[in-house]
Amino acid sequence: MFATLLNKGLGSSLAVLIGVFLTCYIANLFSTFGLENNQFPDLFYNYFTSKLHSKWLVVSLNYLCIALSILVINNIAINQEIVEKQNYFPVFLYLLLTATASNSVNVSAQLLTNLFILFSFYKLLSTYRNETALKPIFDAAFWLCISGFISISSAFTFPLFYIILIIIRPFSWREWFLALLGFVVPLIIYESLAYLSDFNQWYLFKSAGFYLNSLRPPSISEFYLPLIIVLICLFLVSLVNSLNIGFGNTLKKQKTKIILLWFLLFSMFSFFSSGSNGSVIVITCALPFSFFIGDYFYFLKQKKVSNTILVVLLMCCLLIFLGKLGVI
Repeated sequence: MFATLLNKGLGSSLAVLIGVFLTCYIANLFSTFGLENNQFPDLFYNYFTSKLHSKWLVVSLNYLCIALSILVINNIAINQEIVEKQNYFPVFLYLLLTATASNSVNVSAQLLTNLFILFSFYKLLSTYRNETALKPIFDAAFWLCISGFISISSAFTFPLFYIILIIIRPFSWREWFLALLGFVVPLIIYESLAYLSDFNQWYLFKSAGFYLNSLRPPSISEFYLPLIIVLICLFLVSLVNSLNIGFGNTLKKQKTKIILLWFLLFSMFSFFSSGSNGSVIVITCALPFSFFIGDYFYFLKQKKVSNTILVVLLMCCLLIFLGKLGVI
């Protein structure tokens, strides 16, 4: 089944990836229910989605974000040699999780936020052992700051930027200052436009204040609970396995796994926003879960076990789609 196809490179994996993408896309087009709603009052998100009333357009925008994110994931995993070149489990898992958690009711702010975070992450990883890294570092900080205007919860990943710099590069005042400049430039551009238009000044800071004052436990639909439980169990098993055999056979792979753990830690803050729900948790954790669980699947020699676990994972995703379609 899938376990055999996804560990033989792009040639055998491409048909699976396209099949999953199209199946989930069509299922979302025919879905009639939104299992969960994001109630966090993000200005840009609410304004943008209020102008969209076409189900086809909403689903297409969500899946465009997923498709672009998959390309970045592929570059991170394969081109940056974070996993084995034949291992397409991380790409498959990220596609499956984000496609399942998206819906046809509204445009997912978290999907678009993930795209900017992934691009920033890719830019930072590309500076590993490069002597000239000022432009990629500025670009990475710039796009990470932009993600904060889409979903304020991504602001918790801002400190992660400097943790990644500490992990992958020797300390340099020029790089740290340029990163700070990358964070400041989007703020200056936005505040200048807000001042000239006399509209919504200090948006990012006001949103952050509201966010911190409205923290509460996430509201998770019963349809998402089985998937979240299975993902947590698989992640813990894969983490123990990684600690047992090592985080990789190269220093870059080991450092990337440590960065992904830091990313997961900082992402947990977003679980307690007033609009957090099961789909937000799945999309937010899709990046670290995909790499850790994907590596576990790739090195698992018992293919029957891999296929059995994948079937359980697919059944959990199917449960969500059946809920969206109103079958159950």
